[in-house]
Amino acid sequence: MFQSVKATIIQGFRVASGSSEKDPSFNADGGTIRLQMVEFAKRGLDFHTYFDGDFVEGTLGLTVAPLKVQIKSPEYFFQGVRWTDKHDKPGEPPFLENFFLDPARIVFKGHTYKGLLYIPDPATKPGHFHLPTTIEVVAQKVPGIAYGDDVVLEYNDAAIALA
Repeated sequence: MFQSVKATIIQGFRVASGSSEKDPSFNADGGTIRLQMVEFAKRGLDFHTYFDGDFVEGTLGLTVAPLKVQIKSPEYFFQGVRWTDKHDKPGEPPFLENFFLDPARIVFKGHTYKGLLYIPDPATKPGHFHLPTTIEVVAQKVPGIAYGDDVVLEYNDAAIALA
């Protein structure tokens, strides 16, 4: 069942969109989302189909502070995703990452936009860690949205808990 929570748009690391000035590792690739979504499609979640081609290849960073995000049972769990070799270390097995994704919606200025909660598994994430009050969402294009804007996040309470 969908629940609603007020959230505020915050700036993240900008690696998902490939526009990071601090860590340009994936800028030439168009961002991490562009690389990951190819692997997600192979596992049954095609972003182009899910969003009818209308989505941003990046994430919206949302803070729900003072609440903290706890992963429960998202609809999609992709284990052992090999989406890049840039994190590989000589003499070690290839880098693999886990991801949780779940349908969500963003409500902004009276309009509702389709989204997916995007949660890299903290146990396998190589860096760019967020505060536990932050959640990322891949979403349709949201005209006029900017850092500091308030939105409503509609999420499935079976996927995450906010406490």
